[in-house]
Amino acid sequence: MIGLARSQVCRYSSVNFTMQSSSTAKLIILEGNIGVGKTTLACQLARKLDYKLFLEPTTKNPYLAKFYEDPKRYALKLQLWIFRQRFRMYIKAAKHLLETGQGVLLDRSVFSDCVFADVNFQEGSISEEGYQYYNELKTKALRAVPVPHILIYIDASPETCNERIHGRGRDFEGGIPLAYLRGLDKAYKNMLNEMRSHDCKVLVYDWSDFGYQHEVSKDVKNTDSMKWQQDTLTRFAEVISDKSRLNQVLNLDYTIPEAEFTDVTDEECDTLQAEEHRGHKLETARKIVKQMKQIKESVIVTSE
Repeated sequence: MIGLARSQVCRYSSVNFTMQSSSTAKLIILEGNIGVGKTTLACQLARKLDYKLFLEPTTKNPYLAKFYEDPKRYALKLQLWIFRQRFRMYIKAAKHLLETGQGVLLDRSVFSDCVFADVNFQEGSISEEGYQYYNELKTKALRAVPVPHILIYIDASPETCNERIHGRGRDFEGGIPLAYLRGLDKAYKNMLNEMRSHDCKVLVYDWSDFGYQHEVSKDVKNTDSMKWQQDTLTRFAEVISDKSRLNQVLNLDYTIPEAEFTDVTDEECDTLQAEEHRGHKLETARKIVKQMKQIKESVIVTSE
């Protein structure tokens, strides 16, 4: 367990947990373009830092494959579905940090969700009405949560990300256009400046040839970040103390046909995240076996 410098008790209706902040225990979000290598690094960092890891559900996303097949029909539905999962995941992560004092690491977050919405709007996949609806929801939801202590951004060119996407062989990613990756790259750079303006510490790493997780973890440990203020924590406690209020944050008082989609319950969201963890562990194990086989074959060839 990570030691904490100070703690403040906050009680709100059914919520009673210790609001904890520290220079060592942080909420960190890991960001980067599709295919850059976020999830692999996230797993390595979580182990190195002894942080709890939160992975977003991608393999079980009901709209992702449909979006790549028909962007205009499914872009906003996909965006709203993912936004809700990222918001719930962020709530769980922040709550875990505050209750236990253990740092948390998120593979993408609700704060970067707008990057994808911006690009889909610019490409015409989301209508102007749909984009306005999304932004109203985003603004409302982000007011309810504290800003992350650190944002780690791993950077590689869209061309490099495109090569890695094809290399990992996920069927539903096969149709991602290079132009889409270029749009995300540009939107991400704008998002980093926005996060800096909110006093979030931003760490950027060149991931063109991948990098070294021990350097990233060392920087995280040595980075002084802002502490969450008590008024921020109080607002957060108000939201999570009442499930109905939390649901209100995720809904507007009107809807549009483009925004209609099938959501999941909190319990289903937990199941999706658990399945994502198991799936990634299996994928990592396969990679290790493949690498060991390649090394063994190389040794045999060399000895001959």
